[in-house]
Amino acid sequence: MSHESTVTSKGQVTIPKAIRERMGLEAGETVLFRLDDDGGVRMVRVPSDPQARLEAARNRGSTADIDATAALERERQRWS
Repeated sequence: MSHESTVTSKGQVTIPKAIRERMGLEAGETVLFRLDDDGGVRMVRVPSDPQARLEAARNRGSTADIDATAALERERQRWS
């Protein structure tokens, strides 16, 4: 799904209606813009409830195929 929006002189864009509806975004909600490594941008909803924000962050982290303990040990060895 692709939709265009024009950047205003104040750096603002309107989120296309189809995207707002699909994401269930309402006026006043907060979104986060995250830069991808390939130069793209990802927009995600920021939950208003702190507990929900923590749970969402934990769920995002659990999908990564990273062994944190091994990564930490590799970094320790690099600094030795």
